Amino acid sequence: MKLPKRSSLTMRDVGLHAGVSPITVSRVLANHGSVTTETREAVLRAVSELGYVPDYTARALSRRGSKLVALMLPNIANSVFAETVHGINDVLNSAGFSLIIAHSGYDAQREEELLRGLLGYRPDAVILTGFSHTRATRTMLRKAGMPVVETWNVGPEPMDVAVGFSNFKAGLEMTRYLIAKGHTRLAYRGGIQTDNERTRAREEGFRQALAEANLPATEEWIGSAPMELESGAELAREFQAMPPGKKRPQAIFIASDMIAAGFVLEAAQLGIRVPQDVAIAGFDDTPLGRAIRPQLTTVNVRQREIGRKAGELALRRLRGETIEHPVHDVGFEIVPRESA
Repeated sequence: MKLPKRSSLTMRDVGLHAGVSPITVSRVLANHGSVTTETREAVLRAVSELGYVPDYTARALSRRGSKLVALMLPNIANSVFAETVHGINDVLNSAGFSLIIAHSGYDAQREEELLRGLLGYRPDAVILTGFSHTRATRTMLRKAGMPVVETWNVGPEPMDVAVGFSNFKAGLEMTRYLIAKGHTRLAYRGGIQTDNERTRAREEGFRQALAEANLPATEEWIGSAPMELESGAELAREFQAMPPGKKRPQAIFIASDMIAAGFVLEAAQLGIRVPQDVAIAGFDDTPLGRAIRPQLTTVNVRQREIGRKAGELALRRLRGETIEHPVHDVGFEIVPRESA
């Protein structure tokens, strides 16, 4: 079966159908405020009836902007990033922008390759996750001369602007919370750390809190794993295999609700009581962590607010604004629940 012939509809065709000029069609599609409600409805009705699709590539080449924003995520399956996407979309869609989303898999080299392809679509701005990027990525973005928003972390030298929270402080405060509960034998399990400065910072915060309390960092209890339920289930099986008593941790800080939930679910099958046998703390405050029993003690990192702020910063930079304070810290919150 042959594909249908591609349409060559133009704004002129839409204008003729709606009884307006091509310039008016352009204003409606750009959400310009100088168009009456009646005219806007007529144009949008014509767009729908004709099946017209704007040629953003042509608009980009004519230097009027593509109305596209490129978003690079490390993991599109992780619900915490989905919340951030919702926040970005809420802001950008209302301004007439669309997202192009790519998935790097926590691989800086892969991010570089994907970004090179995305820049070919001439996006008006780029939103990245984290601060770990290759030298080539930084060079590409600097030469592209477009707004760049880095998210999910804060640091002294963003490429352009950044919005997130201190992963180090979040790891520090959660560990202090567990110590304040009377736990002196603590373990840590983070996400895979390759090209992921955020999970490394959480571990550094964990170690700092132990040092402050003059508690040992037991290296065999500190590790990383893929951010999956099965990683938590495997950790629960490892815990069960440990000899009871002082050779077992009293609490485990798991820097991902996904892994922590996997532990809690598997623990129930193995007869491990949470928090009586071991306290469990997660990170991200996901719906899954609230749905399981016991509910997860966790760190709320305001994922959607990060997204909304990232969208707002991108739009402000596109308007040519100079951002006086380029790093925006949205903070975090320790959320005590049943698991710790």
